[in-house]
Amino acid sequence: MTKYRKLHDFYIEEDEKSLLSTLIPQYFIDEDIDKINVEFAARFLQDELNLLLNSFLNGGFSHKGFVFYPLIKDVSEENAFRLKRLKKIAVFLNEKGYDFSRSIGKYDDSINAENFALVLSALYQDSSSIKNKGTKPIKKAKCNELDLGDYKKGDLGYLRPLSELKDYAGKNLKQYLSGFYLHGSLATKDYVKGWSDVDTLGIVSKETINSHKSLLALRDKLYKTRHYFCKIDNLQHHGSIVISEYDLDNYCQPYFPVPIFKYAKSFFKDTEIDFRVRDFSIEALQKLFWFVSYFRKMNAERLNFGSYETKNLLHMIALFPTMYLQAKGRLTYKKFSFEIAKKDFSKEEWKAIEKTTLIRSNWKPQATFPLIDPYLKINPILYCQLNSGLMDMFEDVKKTNNIDIKSLVKEMHALSESAWSRIKKNVKRL
Repeated sequence: MTKYRKLHDFYIEEDEKSLLSTLIPQYFIDEDIDKINVEFAARFLQDELNLLLNSFLNGGFSHKGFVFYPLIKDVSEENAFRLKRLKKIAVFLNEKGYDFSRSIGKYDDSINAENFALVLSALYQDSSSIKNKGTKPIKKAKCNELDLGDYKKGDLGYLRPLSELKDYAGKNLKQYLSGFYLHGSLATKDYVKGWSDVDTLGIVSKETINSHKSLLALRDKLYKTRHYFCKIDNLQHHGSIVISEYDLDNYCQPYFPVPIFKYAKSFFKDTEIDFRVRDFSIEALQKLFWFVSYFRKMNAERLNFGSYETKNLLHMIALFPTMYLQAKGRLTYKKFSFEIAKKDFSKEEWKAIEKTTLIRSNWKPQATFPLIDPYLKINPILYCQLNSGLMDMFEDVKKTNNIDIKSLVKEMHALSESAWSRIKKNVKRL
């Protein structure tokens, strides 16, 4: 059995230590910041800002904050630590002739939600002064507006939360977002009731980024959209993907591939958008490695899978072919990724994907519990936790859907290692 070293919650093989600067740049910065260059720093800053913006606008609370929202709207220790790490990058770039004095001056010793938004805003504005090289123009076509009249009449009751979300977005999100989209199976109408979750993407305007108060307001309003998500999927495990208008002139496609917009529906009246895309090979490798490490962890730790963890695992498995192809430089819509990626593997290696596809096709939705419905509107994450806990008490999602977690994890671990072995031989140390 392969022995792994646990590092920053990643599982590392011995021969991967030399690749840490590429695969886990945050560790490299913590340990060897004197060895980085401007390109490395600027790239890390952009990627980390994107991750922090996503986490913050989708809540980014501590465990206590997620339970006691809206009474507590704090920031997790992890996010505070990651924002403090970016001060090192800001100081480094400032010393290299890029003016980051505004960002550096916004930092406090103790980071709360307001200070977090202040620093995030300043870092985005300061980083916009960095000149980008080697980008290529690409245009996002105008997306059709979401119209439930185009869906099956018999499903309109099930899809009503999407109509409610559209109304909510028009009233509460439009002033902060330059675009808000539905993507995934609910947009392309190949959804499976009880299985499919709500996939959305928002483009945060520069005006919103420039105002920390607007960021805080958007955080509240975007978090409340999960109320509608959970009505569709009571085991929804994520919020909205967000990207910033600041990133469009130096865009990294793994944030959300531009070609995938053609499969999306817009919640607002949409327009064409000009992007300038940059090389994304490093970020694609990092995303794939995150998945590989996730399956290493699942296989090594033998975790106790309840309803929520089981559904999350299945979605991670279903997304893996997309991540694999992306690491090969191919941007593919998720539902087309299976047949394309399958060609690289044996039938035995591909078993986990085939099993997950079959589980999806035959998925039996779980019951909801009206007793906890009041929590759905007040705090959708708490509702999700309570609902999955009740499911585990009264209904075993694994038995209902004939899921053998142990064999599925073992097979997926084997597939991910096979995929990674093909990719990592081409990974170079930065």
